[in-house]
Amino acid sequence: MKHINSQSELNSQLAAAGTKLVVVDFFATWCGPCKTLAPVLEGLEKKHASTIFAKVDVDSAQDCASKYEVNAMPTVVFFKSSSEVGRVVGANVGEIQALIKKHEGGNAFLGTGHTLGGTSSLSGSSTVSPIDVKTIEGPGGSCHIQVRLLDGTAIRGEFEPSHTLRDVHDFVKANLDARGAIVPSFSLMTNFPKVIYDDPALEQTLQDAKLTPRAQLIIKA
Repeated sequence: MKHINSQSELNSQLAAAGTKLVVVDFFATWCGPCKTLAPVLEGLEKKHASTIFAKVDVDSAQDCASKYEVNAMPTVVFFKSSSEVGRVVGANVGEIQALIKKHEGGNAFLGTGHTLGGTSSLSGSSTVSPIDVKTIEGPGGSCHIQVRLLDGTAIRGEFEPSHTLRDVHDFVKANLDARGAIVPSFSLMTNFPKVIYDDPALEQTLQDAKLTPRAQLIIKA
């Protein structure tokens, strides 16, 4: 995802995007929900090849945050033809996916997301009702991870061997949030052998934890 560093850069990038949908993630490095949302947006970028994704660090690009009155993180703002067409405050993946489908036209397919590159001003806003999202995609890769949730159902995501168990944990948290499940804290574990992954074990890569090319994990509340 393209990192935007100033308002002038964002203006020029939006102009270059033309009529393509542009999804801008306003985040902060200290924001926990932002870290949860990041791998989800990376996965959506890979699936929605006609949509452009970018990120703005609100502490580094304060002019952008001020321009669009971003007061809570994460805030995801959607632009089309250099105008704001919607925004989602918080890591509400259901609303984010709904807005992408609404303004992209509902066509999602595998491919590489466009990279921004390219002056204009922006205005307006709208919202969309959330939809029932059962599974949020992982960031993509050659490693297949299945996680059994507390209700007995399972979710599956694809990751690279270099992704960490923290990335998997964030992926699971995003799915739980999308389903409306309230799980204040949880660990990941394997049954055979029985290993519990919690801080600091979540910082291991999947390769170092020997969870490649595929693995089955369980949520431990």
